[in-house]
Amino acid sequence: MKAVAKIKPARAARRDLFAELGEGMAALADARQGKRTLRTHAVEYRPAPRVTPKELVRVREDLKISRALFAAYLRTNVRTLENWEQGRAKPNAQAALLINLVKRFPDTVQRLATI
Repeated sequence: MKAVAKIKPARAARRDLFAELGEGMAALADARQGKRTLRTHAVEYRPAPRVTPKELVRVREDLKISRALFAAYLRTNVRTLENWEQGRAKPNAQAALLINLVKRFPDTVQRLATI
């Protein structure tokens, strides 16, 4: 049976846990004093977009493309798109957002085709 040598990490690669813990405690103290320790961004919450079946059909017809082609651009099944258009199902928030992008910026369809 061969003996396996243990490989020790180089000194530079080792983490200094005590230094990291000290930095974390200092950041916590700064945060408690009201000092900004991280960049913050204010983000306005908006409810998930909705798309009605009529809007969806209108978007597709305005683009003058078939249901199959529109489904391919949206990377969804034709039956799924059909169900959305007929009101049997609703697009999820991501699909609704993408459809609204296509509605507002019709060139999005060509951009989607290149991805």
